[in-house]
Amino acid sequence: MTRPDAAGTAPLEPSDAVARLPGVGAARAEVFARLGVRTLEDLLRLAPRRFEDRRAPCPVEALVAGAEVAVVGVVGSSRTIRARTGLAIVEATVADATGEVRARWFNQPWLGRSLVAGVRVVLFGAVTRGGPRPEMVSPSVERLPPDDAPHPSVGRLVPVHPLTTGLSAAAVRRAAWAALPAAARLDDIVPSRLLDLAPSGRLDDGPLPPLADAARDLHFPAAEPDAERARRRFAFDELLVHELLLARRRAARASTAATPFRFTPELERRIRARFPFRLTDAQERAVVALRADLGRPTPMSRLLQGDVGAGKTLVAVYACLACVANRRQAAFVAPTEVLARQHEATLRRWLEGSEVRVEALYGARRGKAREAVIERIARGEVDLVVGTHAVLSRDVAFDRLSLVVVDEQHKFGVEQRRELVGKGAAPHLLVMTATPIPRTLAMVAYGDLDVTVLDGVPPGRGPRTTWVAAPADGPRVFERVRAELRAGRQAFVVYPLVEESDKAGLRDATAGRDAWARALPAARVGLVHGRQKAAERQAVMAAFRAGGLDVLVATVVVEVGVDVPNATVLVVEHAERFGLSQLHQLRGRVGRGAGGGLCVLMDRSAGPTPARLDVLARTEDGFEIAEEDLRLRGAGDLFGTRQHGAPAFAAARLPEDLPVLLRARAVARAVLADRRGLDAPDLAALAARVRAREAAIGDVAAGG
Repeated sequence: MTRPDAAGTAPLEPSDAVARLPGVGAARAEVFARLGVRTLEDLLRLAPRRFEDRRAPCPVEALVAGAEVAVVGVVGSSRTIRARTGLAIVEATVADATGEVRARWFNQPWLGRSLVAGVRVVLFGAVTRGGPRPEMVSPSVERLPPDDAPHPSVGRLVPVHPLTTGLSAAAVRRAAWAALPAAARLDDIVPSRLLDLAPSGRLDDGPLPPLADAARDLHFPAAEPDAERARRRFAFDELLVHELLLARRRAARASTAATPFRFTPELERRIRARFPFRLTDAQERAVVALRADLGRPTPMSRLLQGDVGAGKTLVAVYACLACVANRRQAAFVAPTEVLARQHEATLRRWLEGSEVRVEALYGARRGKAREAVIERIARGEVDLVVGTHAVLSRDVAFDRLSLVVVDEQHKFGVEQRRELVGKGAAPHLLVMTATPIPRTLAMVAYGDLDVTVLDGVPPGRGPRTTWVAAPADGPRVFERVRAELRAGRQAFVVYPLVEESDKAGLRDATAGRDAWARALPAARVGLVHGRQKAAERQAVMAAFRAGGLDVLVATVVVEVGVDVPNATVLVVEHAERFGLSQLHQLRGRVGRGAGGGLCVLMDRSAGPTPARLDVLARTEDGFEIAEEDLRLRGAGDLFGTRQHGAPAFAAARLPEDLPVLLRARAVARAVLADRRGLDAPDLAALAARVRAREAAIGDVAAGG
């Protein structure tokens, strides 16, 4: 399938920048970079999301309403119509030897300039009307050369790649087609002896294809099983590099010296006396693991994950008090001031009357008061610092920082976590998340961390139910909230937007506050959102906690860390707009007291209720919900500066690639079990890829 480059140019190399490809150039190369594609090899390894079957274009005379087809023909006429609303409607006729089809596009006026008479094109989409006068509405359309030369968009299974703003599917497809000549020179980083470590050199569904063949089949396969085999070949490469990277980090941590903490029965008694209740079995198991970690002369790196309300804060405070008792400093950092202040309030309540010196650092704290706190921290006159990103400021220095606790760690960037850990000499690290992480994702994202799961719920919490409601249920929802308020309870109402926007039909928190105040005239209704000044937002939250407000209308600023046991009902407007894990986080705001709770998911989608919302009504198991969310939305960006955006892997897909991941882990362990490790002569390319990956995603071991 190799095609020559333009006359006089050097052959394409996998290391060449994508800007070298025809039709790309420097400006579009910057857009490709948002997909993680900078070189031809990056592009060749970028797996399509799906394929469109255009192997046999359909004659116009055979078009049937509802069928999804490709039509190849010549533009006969085209025109652009301007509706009274200003909407541009482009109409064109496309004819082949058997007839003529009319196509229509809305609000794409540029098409009118390219669909000129005599141009050969391919249309792909659903036929909206068959018969003697067939029509297609908004099909994809591409210009074709006048002859029948092979083309990436017709006569084959056509790939649809991951996209980003400024890149069309056709543009990525043409670039992949143009890059194929470089596939023959791809450097195979996995020598055959490693592939042989897998039984018969197989990955579940057949032999591993050669790399050049895999690149062709990944993008332009003869059949979809060929594409899947090729994708798994590239996925194996990616996951092997990743597993080797994680193994190197575990080894680096094991060779780093840290301050071990001493534990005595008396210290254990004093710490436990600070808690207002007995530990659950799950918390006891977590404490045992922490004691073992903190007692070693190497730095702890542990992920504590537990569902909403599982009692992670108590475990974190246990670690902090052990640190302070060993005459070292601890830092407890949260992503928002709302959450950090809640941790501060809990700490001060539990430590009342103790000698532990607690100070808080928030972005709103400035001037001489801030300077005084920073000076006390640097002199070692503060034992436990709780705060937000403000703790990361360059002028904040610790005297003997030996423990870092990061709550809701996924809200922090890699560099931020590295900066925080860098404020001490190899401090112990405890990262926490209330977002249950599916097993496959945890293996990849946190494979270099030890993981503790809190699967219990603290005593004294009542049952919680979830109701997926339709717009017609509105009066019943209001009445249910009214009944809770009459019983002396409180309610949350969450909206996706702060104010009305151009997203037609979406309700917003600002108007919602007024609507709830009208519906419940006797209720005290407050509003909180991320655009408010910190002091104003904090005052509203404090009033709600103290019982000064009955209903708190909010955006997702209340997603984590808002603990109001008297709040027993949560209403989420436009629940169809949220991910499952986020909805599960939100409903964790209620049911934190003995009165239990009700979560109402208001579905305002135009069609039938999304089936995924029923998952929340069916189960409270956060891990089951997270698995479903992963299946629906994908893994996203597991590492790096961004928490969302370009995928961390170009070919690997989770959770379905678990067998490939396990195979890659086994091979990685075999490599490192050899005394030569990655220094073996035939692993030079693989070692270079591991180093490049490490440089690209940052030092996760330092708080990633």
